[in-house]
Amino acid sequence: MTRQMRLLDAPWRQAHPHDIMAWNADTGGPALSQAEFRERIGAWQSRLDALAPPGQRWLLCHRDPVAFTAALIALWERGDSAVLPADDRPETLEAISPLVAARLGDIADGHLAGSPKVPRWGCLSADRIAVSLFTSGSTGEPKQLDKTFAQLDAELATHRALWPLEGSLVISQVSHQHIYGLLFAILRPLCEGAPMAARTCRYPETLCAWLQGLARCAGEQAHVPHSAVLISAPPPLERLPAELDWRPANARLTRILSSGAPLSAAASAHARGVLGIGISEIYGSSETGGIAWRDQQVSDHWTPLPGIEVRDDDEGRLWLRSPFLTDPDSWEAQADRIAPVTDGFRLLGRSDRIAKVGGKRLSLTGMDRMLEACHGVTRAHTLPLATRDNRLGAIVQLTAEHIPHDHAARRSLIRALRTLLLPAFEPTVIPRYWRFVDAWPTNAQGKLSAEIVALLFADLQERSLPRWLGIETPESHTCRVALEVPERLVFCQGHFPDRPVVPGVVMIQWAVFLAHRHLGVAGTFQCLERVKFPQLLLPGYRVRLSLTWQPEAAGGRLTFDLSGQRGCHASGRMRFAVTETIDAP
Repeated sequence: MTRQMRLLDAPWRQAHPHDIMAWNADTGGPALSQAEFRERIGAWQSRLDALAPPGQRWLLCHRDPVAFTAALIALWERGDSAVLPADDRPETLEAISPLVAARLGDIADGHLAGSPKVPRWGCLSADRIAVSLFTSGSTGEPKQLDKTFAQLDAELATHRALWPLEGSLVISQVSHQHIYGLLFAILRPLCEGAPMAARTCRYPETLCAWLQGLARCAGEQAHVPHSAVLISAPPPLERLPAELDWRPANARLTRILSSGAPLSAAASAHARGVLGIGISEIYGSSETGGIAWRDQQVSDHWTPLPGIEVRDDDEGRLWLRSPFLTDPDSWEAQADRIAPVTDGFRLLGRSDRIAKVGGKRLSLTGMDRMLEACHGVTRAHTLPLATRDNRLGAIVQLTAEHIPHDHAARRSLIRALRTLLLPAFEPTVIPRYWRFVDAWPTNAQGKLSAEIVALLFADLQERSLPRWLGIETPESHTCRVALEVPERLVFCQGHFPDRPVVPGVVMIQWAVFLAHRHLGVAGTFQCLERVKFPQLLLPGYRVRLSLTWQPEAAGGRLTFDLSGQRGCHASGRMRFAVTETIDAP
């Protein structure tokens, strides 16, 4: 029987010891029983007791969803609260560290080893702060948001009524450090007695393999979940490869949920065609919680969640009254503009997207819409760049067949887009700096944050850098970064005068630099191994850099491959004398 309880009822205390808490989708078997999960809670409490007395605020950042959940419950039962950073980048954690007693990072299993620990149960109260989260920092200054148990329970009850899990395996493709992932991938399985996948599903190939394994095992073993629910976001849904065998998905997936940003109509139709089921999109924010939902194969407008009241004002701004807010009886204005319809509303973009460029005011939302009307454009976002006297930059997502792979194709595309904008905008305000992406670049919260924007245009300030165009969601030791060679790359000057090319040593420097940034690789460089440069890399070329870091006792190895439409441009391996990993104090 499906269990449906509130967080305040502490469902982890009452679950049957033999029930499955986490499922190992890789092997097709149970990863953790409820009894074992309670022992992990006790082990975390024992470790916390050795660090500080109860009643503290702890910075909790753990990529493993099971370890994260056990640590979170241990904090709550001790009388502590959790502070959740948006990501685990060192600078992010350093900025938040003064707010907490200590940090709980990716602690290895050995730190919690020993005899089984019996957890201590405490007291959860409705008005107590359960977690503190941070906005994505679109202005560069993230804001702290405190969520009480009552607020979390109100939203969980609404989601459960609309999309009950009913014992399905919960597979997540999103970060649980963000409110969406926390609610849907962690807290809902806990409260509804549904098993969660033992690790986050990062790649479509992994999702396909898991669903195939679930289909095989469900017919052989009675305790295997017979269905799955996918917690996803636009980037992974947009990148689903149709050539994989998705037939098991049609039989096993009962629901797909997406949040973080609206899906384009094309992406929604593509995901439905591949996975055989509609996508329920959720619109909201960290500040407000969920506001509305839609399935674009049914309607393109948004329907408010039960209990949510929505209205507009004379300027078309969205006003909201919600039980998920600190004051559920007050109306709060939002930055989005809406057009009301009979049973909901359509989103029209942000009301504050008015910019002054070259002394002229213009609607960035209107410019975005004109770009999105161009054939091959999936999504567009224009913005003034402070480092370029507020001249406009444009981030444009294209379908695969329209991505430019060299200088000539890029210039031709820019001319076409400029021509599209000229009837409505003066030449002086049309974007000067263009970034063409095949997947929408976001941070761990699924947002186009100030940090992501800075990465996209960093080569304008530092002419030794490649043009960064996005990163596929990395595992702990591997990632793939989309890059483009700037036409004015400083290293191409004089190398060679008649045909500028990127020197091989520069490609190696880029691999090291991006491994430091995205994989946390550190240490003393020792040597290069098996380095090859099969193809010249020219200005304007678009490439993908694959990086894999293999830690070793005496250091580590970094394997890299830089390839594009014309094949491999560089590959090899580097050895480092030492490496540093992020761990708990």
